[in-house]
Amino acid sequence: MTENAIVRPRIYSREKKPLEEIVPLKTPFSVHIDVSSLCNFRCSFCFQADTAGMKAVGLGRGFMPVAMFKKIVDDLVEFNQVIKKIKIGNHGEPTLHPNLPEMVAYAREKNVAEIIEIFTNGSKLEPKLNQALVDAGLQRINISLEGLSSERYLAVAGAKVEFDKIIEGVRHLHSVKKQLIIYTKILDESHALKDNSKETFKLSETERKYFYDTFTSISDEIYIEKVVPQWAETQYEKQNTVGDTGMYDQKIKKYKEICPFTFMYLHFNCDGTVSPCTLDWARKVVIGNVLDNSVKEIWDGHLLRQLQTAQLNGERNKIDFCNSCSAPMVCVNEDLDPHVDKVLAAMKVTSEELAEPNVWTKDSI
Repeated sequence: MTENAIVRPRIYSREKKPLEEIVPLKTPFSVHIDVSSLCNFRCSFCFQADTAGMKAVGLGRGFMPVAMFKKIVDDLVEFNQVIKKIKIGNHGEPTLHPNLPEMVAYAREKNVAEIIEIFTNGSKLEPKLNQALVDAGLQRINISLEGLSSERYLAVAGAKVEFDKIIEGVRHLHSVKKQLIIYTKILDESHALKDNSKETFKLSETERKYFYDTFTSISDEIYIEKVVPQWAETQYEKQNTVGDTGMYDQKIKKYKEICPFTFMYLHFNCDGTVSPCTLDWARKVVIGNVLDNSVKEIWDGHLLRQLQTAQLNGERNKIDFCNSCSAPMVCVNEDLDPHVDKVLAAMKVTSEELAEPNVWTKDSI
């Protein structure tokens, strides 16, 4: 194995202050902008493979208009601090959007975030797009591999992929990357779902060595992440429980009463609806719409405050979608549960506010 890339999970690429020391945030840590809800993969662990689930919630899919993206970026000027990150992509594959480089360039020109990054499956990385993203000023790219062979991609992602072309795409990007940081990761095991049964493929020692030997010299950071139940209410999630470690091999607790995501981030869907969490693919916890309000108005709004208050009041189990989500445990280290009184005081939440009816809580769930 060469020594070029740093072997570490992406959440440890920057130091963080304890969340309980800085809430309520005047400015969100980062905003996640889903410019495409379409994906060319159907990975078993992702809601994209759950056709019945998407149909049941009436999930609309498509591309975010460039004007909407620019409006979100323009709105970020209203915050009194620069956003740490604009994260492009999550529910879909952002490289499918024909205007992705234009969007990256606009965000860089506005200087409203310290880092502009994208999340991609890497299947569309080729010289023309690679150069356009670098020229646009992209600062970080997170590449998720779903296997180490074309056969594995077909089984796990339901897609015909020439794996050698993915390698060549990453290699070319590395050769022209300039300021760009490339993070390449793969899961320690992958799954194929068929007829409601699951086939598991665990990375062998030979495959682990191949992954590091192949991508260490063409990446800046690299890691083998752990597969965890991340997407709530999907067919894969229903077959899994929270273990002892999270996505990044960190030790975790079995349940958190308070979801840290709701205090740190905003997520913008391609239709303009806004969630406080990147995992709400079903759009059940919508706190606003950028077509109706500014980003700051949504961040400072009543719906988000009520959602946070419900969590602090120990009622996450009464919030639709939040009650079945494992992400607070497996995807983040932050834990506000031991600091409820401190956070309530910092947010100036009154006893009357805790006692009043909350739009998010339902006893029937």
